[in-house]
Amino acid sequence: MEKIKSMSLLVSLTVAFCLVAGSAAFADCSSKNNTCYGKVTRVYVSGGTLYIGTDGDEAQLNCTSPAGVYVTIPTSDSMFDAKYATLLTAMSLGKKVGLRIVDNDANCKVSYIYMDN
Repeated sequence: MEKIKSMSLLVSLTVAFCLVAGSAAFADCSSKNNTCYGKVTRVYVSGGTLYIGTDGDEAQLNCTSPAGVYVTIPTSDSMFDAKYATLLTAMSLGKKVGLRIVDNDANCKVSYIYMDN
């Protein structure tokens, strides 16, 4: 009986660790791959630029984040409509997105966006 309790505890701890480690691995912004992965918390357009805030720390990216909290997409971007639609869809569904940022960009310009199911 004691062996079963020990195994149950070990399995429970392993599952809990995997859940925590798995969610933490993609819950932020990283200069390693210059990507933010998480929920979009704010979008607004000003002066020909879409500003995007996430639940990650944009200051960790390898670029100059406006106000230290945004990544951007110029409204003149050839894929602006598709990128904006993806962001709005993710926000309305509560889904996470990946935002790949142009390396060393002065405004943390978004190169591409992906959304997982």
